Amino acid sequence: MSTSEWDLIQQCRRGRSAAFAPIVAGHQRDALVLAESLLLDADDAADVVQEAFIRAYANLGRLADGSKFGPWFRAIVRNRCLDLLRSPARRGRESLDAIADEPRVEAGGTARLEREQVAVSIRTALGRLPAAHREVLVLKEVEGLGYAEIAKALGVAEGTVASRLYHARAALRRALADAGINSREGA
Repeated sequence: MSTSEWDLIQQCRRGRSAAFAPIVAGHQRDALVLAESLLLDADDAADVVQEAFIRAYANLGRLADGSKFGPWFRAIVRNRCLDLLRSPARRGRESLDAIADEPRVEAGGTARLEREQVAVSIRTALGRLPAAHREVLVLKEVEGLGYAEIAKALGVAEGTVASRLYHARAALRRALADAGINSREGA
């Protein structure tokens, strides 16, 4: 019989810190994907996720009884990413260091090389979007949130979400077309 996540949270609240390890294991991968999608930097994403877990653990008492940890934790990760994106030290810094390296070619890896080049082009294009547009695009396409959920998470009107998403998709399409990628063909 496995211990439910809520039982683990209760154990953590009672001082059994080891009960947090399975929670971390269950949410770390998704949190890293979210953070890296927003920040476009693996090192910054890892730092943000680690800090978010520390904050979450310290604030487990604020999680409403019976609430799901995942959505609450993803909000912490998103907020930390946004804080980092808004920081003066981050603005103007090239955040695409990790994707500047050329993809490696393996024997018979032409298709893989092409996929990697498309991925680099997509990440580069995402990096050129304003943070507000990249954020709403990631929340919709990576996180799978609906307009109302995104609006609530960002504290904006649904119309603002729709507008940002429209402009983000259009800018991404243009950037991909400039890179020679037709986004309508599944890229």
